Amino acid sequence: MSKNLTQKQKNWWLISHLLFTAMWIGGGFTQIVMIVLIHLTSSGEFLHAAHSFMHIFDLALIIPGALGVVITGIVLSVRTHWGLTKYYWIISKEVISLILIASGGVLNIWVQDAINITLTERMDALNNPDYLHDRLMLLLFGAGQLILLVTVVGISVKKPWGKWKTIGSPKLRTNNQFLK
Repeated sequence: MSKNLTQKQKNWWLISHLLFTAMWIGGGFTQIVMIVLIHLTSSGEFLHAAHSFMHIFDLALIIPGALGVVITGIVLSVRTHWGLTKYYWIISKEVISLILIASGGVLNIWVQDAINITLTERMDALNNPDYLHDRLMLLLFGAGQLILLVTVVGISVKKPWGKWKTIGSPKLRTNNQFLK
């Protein structure tokens, strides 16, 4: 098997990568819409249903999208000239993706807590300090995650910061005589 992808294979992997990115961002955007609607509702049933749908969007869009982005990103990096650690912009995407995935677990705790509270309390949840904390954290962290996801897309398009310079690179060897 060839190390590098053919142009046709690369295109299909890139299309998959973009579709998974759209799933992840779409799920995140949908959750933000639900959080905003939660702040505007006067229905206890809607309050509970909205948190339940947030969990469904997580399972149906965000988690598969994130996993798909990671898998397709690794394949595209390893099987093309980009590599996993050759460029600052790729390293930054990897770090941000790991932060987003890890923080998604924390968001899920708040969603589950909000589902449980609104199941029994409905609109009375608005008097529960634990629920109000969960709701605020979902708004702040959800918005933060969406901003980071859009930032990753911008990084992918702009490809800023250039190549990672390693000790063994010819440029550093010629510029730093003490490394000889």
